[in-house]
Amino acid sequence: MPSATEFIDTVGINLPEHFSANEFLCLAREGMITEEHLRSFALAEFQSQEAELAAYGLLLARYPHEVPGGFFSFVGHELMQARHRMVGGLAPALGMSPDEMRRAPRLEPVRRFTEFISWVALHAGAAEAALLARTDFTLWCNTCAVLADVLGEAEHVPEAAVEYIGAYRENPPEVADGVVQVIEYGRTQHEPDEWITRSAVRMEPTLRAWWRAVATTG
Repeated sequence: MPSATEFIDTVGINLPEHFSANEFLCLAREGMITEEHLRSFALAEFQSQEAELAAYGLLLARYPHEVPGGFFSFVGHELMQARHRMVGGLAPALGMSPDEMRRAPRLEPVRRFTEFISWVALHAGAAEAALLARTDFTLWCNTCAVLADVLGEAEHVPEAAVEYIGAYRENPPEVADGVVQVIEYGRTQHEPDEWITRSAVRMEPTLRAWWRAVATTG
């Protein structure tokens, strides 16, 4: 019988490959990020947060037990903190109105990301959803750490953008390590082993497409 950590290993996150495939990061390294790229990033991020905040609120309602509930509550809190940084910092620095952002159309890869997260909220088991969140945070936080360093060297990038992205630098241990307890909980509730990794393995290609869309519409 596999251990909880073996499920994490099965997802197989390859960070160097993910970085090299990130077209937004590649543009940043070439000094080609414009304000329009940053506006595209901010809008896609704002729209993704809408779905994620609803998703983790629903997961908390579905799994109120203190183990998964504590995990999903923490993720929701982190997302809301990011939302406050967005509306109070990044959006106004880029001349963007949150009310207008709420009504703006979504790029197709962003729409697919939000639909994916919404499906997980409705259908995933606790372990499956937690492993998805852990994978998402691992990819996102590590990418943002590199991206913030690169953008920090660019004179034309607003400090608010560097600060916003840099705030994601640390992958919280409550997510990175807390997932183990949620996986163990899910298995005690007879969550099928073959379902635990099914959403997490889709996160890397989904995020890769998200970043590509942001990079090519700037």
